[in-house]
Amino acid sequence: MSAVQDEAQLVIEACQGSVAAFEVLVTRYEPRIRRLIYGLTHDLQLTQDLCQETFLSAFRALSHIKESELHFAPWLYRIAVNQVRSEWRRRKYVTLVPFASPHMREDTQLYEISEDELVSHDRFEEQVVERDLVQRVLSRLPEDAVVCLLLDAEGFSYKEIAAIQQETVSAIRSRLSRARQLFQRIYTGLNKEAER
Repeated sequence: MSAVQDEAQLVIEACQGSVAAFEVLVTRYEPRIRRLIYGLTHDLQLTQDLCQETFLSAFRALSHIKESELHFAPWLYRIAVNQVRSEWRRRKYVTLVPFASPHMREDTQLYEISEDELVSHDRFEEQVVERDLVQRVLSRLPEDAVVCLLLDAEGFSYKEIAAIQQETVSAIRSRLSRARQLFQRIYTGLNKEAER
């Protein structure tokens, strides 16, 4: 059985009330959901709380959903993004952080620096500067642009991002295009400023 068929079967079983099937889905998706939430909040405790809330909300909602109509990954990411937005409204602040490290493995909870990176002092400094620069750029972008960029960085298609954001594909295509251009313009400006 392929991974897609296996996941589809797990979703069907979870919708029918199987806790074991849902636990397998949690194991598969928790690192990615945790990475997304951390990428939006940069707060370890808040990330843990919102990740837990995401899966609790998903579990509660599964019994009310027709499994044949459920696209699990976009649906779960939409719950996670909505959890973060609710928290932002509640706390009335937004803290944004950089995209995931290229060395971040899917099975790690958050950022992990490899031994090779630590040995190469020059490379490590470059990465710290780069992450700081990306963080500063993201902090200047509108919330929806950041969410789209982070979902794009996670590898979601336009259609999946549209489902997560509850927007049309054309609206997401346009928003991502503008977000990329704005990101590049701000990044270039900050980078030139840093080189002076």
